Amino acid sequence: MLHGLISLAVMVSPTYIGTKCARPCLVKTCLVLAHLHTKKTGKGLLKAKRVTSIRSSLAWLVAVCLLPAIVMAAVLLTYDYQRQRAELVRDTLAHARAMMYLVDREFAGAEMSLRTLSTSPSLAGRDFAAFQSQSMDVLRKHYANNIVLIDATGQQLINTARPYGQALPKANNMAQLERVLKSGRPDVSDLFIGPVLKRPLINVAVPVYSGSVVTHSLVAVVLPEHLQKMLEGYRFPEERIAIIVDRSGAIVARNRDAERHIGERVSAQLTQRMGETEEGLLESVSRDGIPVLTVFARSAATGWGVVVGIPIAVLTADLWRSLSLLVGLAALLLTSSVGLAWFMGGRVVRPVRALRSVALEIGYGKAVAVPELGIREVDEVGRALAQASSRLAAANEALIDSEARMRGIVESATDAIVILDDSGNIVLFNFAAVTMFGCSREQAIGTPFNRFIPERLRADFAAQLLTQREESHPEQGGASAEVALAMRSNGEEFQVEISFPQVLAGTSEVRTLILRDITARVRIQKALERSNLDLQQFAFVASHDLKTPLRSIGGFVQILERNHAASLDDKALALIRRTSDAVRRLEQLTDDLLSYARVSSHPKPFILVQVREVVNDVMQLLGAAIDDSGSVVTVGDMPEVLGDRTQLVQLLLNLIGNGIKYCQGRTPVVRVSAHRAEREWVFCVADNGIGIDARHHEKVFEVFKRLHTQQEYPGTGIGLAVCRRVVEHHGGRIWVESAPDEGSTFSFTIPDTSAESSSP
Repeated sequence: MLHGLISLAVMVSPTYIGTKCARPCLVKTCLVLAHLHTKKTGKGLLKAKRVTSIRSSLAWLVAVCLLPAIVMAAVLLTYDYQRQRAELVRDTLAHARAMMYLVDREFAGAEMSLRTLSTSPSLAGRDFAAFQSQSMDVLRKHYANNIVLIDATGQQLINTARPYGQALPKANNMAQLERVLKSGRPDVSDLFIGPVLKRPLINVAVPVYSGSVVTHSLVAVVLPEHLQKMLEGYRFPEERIAIIVDRSGAIVARNRDAERHIGERVSAQLTQRMGETEEGLLESVSRDGIPVLTVFARSAATGWGVVVGIPIAVLTADLWRSLSLLVGLAALLLTSSVGLAWFMGGRVVRPVRALRSVALEIGYGKAVAVPELGIREVDEVGRALAQASSRLAAANEALIDSEARMRGIVESATDAIVILDDSGNIVLFNFAAVTMFGCSREQAIGTPFNRFIPERLRADFAAQLLTQREESHPEQGGASAEVALAMRSNGEEFQVEISFPQVLAGTSEVRTLILRDITARVRIQKALERSNLDLQQFAFVASHDLKTPLRSIGGFVQILERNHAASLDDKALALIRRTSDAVRRLEQLTDDLLSYARVSSHPKPFILVQVREVVNDVMQLLGAAIDDSGSVVTVGDMPEVLGDRTQLVQLLLNLIGNGIKYCQGRTPVVRVSAHRAEREWVFCVADNGIGIDARHHEKVFEVFKRLHTQQEYPGTGIGLAVCRRVVEHHGGRIWVESAPDEGSTFSFTIPDTSAESSSP
């Protein structure tokens, strides 16, 4: 029956050329008839026990088409009209929502700019001249006409539409001012006449706080012309009437005759309806006297709305045109349908039956040749069947070759590959798995994989396998890796790394496990951890134990110099002084080594640190050096970061101290600044010192790497190495930009944790 319905729809379609609704109506008729036939048989079309021929289906269709055409046409056209009307209303409502969203976005943009401007220090300090200048800067970047600051009495303090200092009138929109002062929330006014510009305006107002009290209202004045341009730029369909209205129903913008209607109010019925719901429709008459179907969308934030009117004539024009065409064609269709249906049915049936034997031969894997059957579509199907038979044979051969190659890859893989069915039983067990688990392939195939999991862990492994199955996506080809404990067939337990790629085999799901024995890797990692721990302990012990003999040597040298200086010659005294200097250098070197080892050996939990306070601590520690050298240290705005305060003090102490120390023949000038990059803070310590050649930019961060002698600049060569270790411990990086005699800029980064917490 369904074949007959579709065939007739195709057959009679040329008769309907030139009509808009004839083809959809005929298709709908076919679907209705098919539904009635299905309901009568009591089965679905695909599951029906009764099978009908194409010719009988066409006969049923023609018989039903002989029913009174007027009733059918009325039903179909009414349905089509209602559908088109509903689609047009949905489309218009979507446009109204979009336009309302654009209006809300413009108001929100003005509100955001005002909120930022309201935090100006000039406003807090009542420097209204500077604040008016800042407001003018804001206006250059936004669409607002002017910005007004109003105090609690309604007096305008500044108005960018007038020069500063000129006398200003009181605000005449006191209702909005009272709402802002009372609620402490932003507000968008209705359309009103401004006291300064003497023209229709809209105010976007935000509160200005002094402590917890609202003292002023900061207002951005928006001209209706801006909303008019937005409305015209949206390009509503030409026949539709679109307006923007405020809370009171006053027209602010209109896409037709805007100058004549601005400030007028929409009908009381529409105003009442918009007050009851945010979206809706009603039939009314426009101000041009045109009957329209009115669709509106109101903003929950501002109470403003966008109203779009669709002329009723647009909705009914297609209905009447389609009805007149359908009535004229009904007689011709009914007289020609029966004979044409029977004739076309015979032409279609014979070639289709000829393809049945061809399809059976393809099912047996044979290559077929299909003769020309006289109908183009049937001939195309025949050629496609012939090509499919050839490709199927080639695909079978390629599949065999591919399976052989894949089996070779699986068997030669160094990792164990195990495939499980839905029940968790092993269906593939490659040679590496045989070697890993000490179990033959014959013993493993068909048994549960959890036999290779220690019994105490099997429940956890089953839950993990289920979780991986639910979270994985075969179409993405992803695979997750986990470390688990496995067991060989002799009971020996060992650690493995398991990947869980998921594969679909037809309609069933299989699970592939890729296992790698990581026993040796774990053993090496533990040995490396023990070695690192031993080295750290050695550094602590060596640095600590060296101090005792150094103090003894230093004390003995001081006693020798104090008690026997008179009996020693100049050469002996020089040797004593050189010995004392060497002891002090060795003590400093020991302290620096101990500091270098402490950076990451005993990490403390990171806390929020005000970097400005860290710089203040460093300035106090370097107070004597700054005073002695006459250094000038300037510090910019510093952020708050997550880190170790002690280590950050040590970092900046080294960088600022180097800027003061490595400055010869001039007054040291050190500048400390910070700026935000993508997801991190970049700190810079710049000086006017002796500079560093480009070939030494990496060398200076290595331990004991010095570019100068001890006599030129004292030190141990560990300070910048400590800096790099501190920065890397905080998850950042450090580098230097410098040239000889041009100063140096040391830069380092620390992640911005506030950006990470706010990202999705």
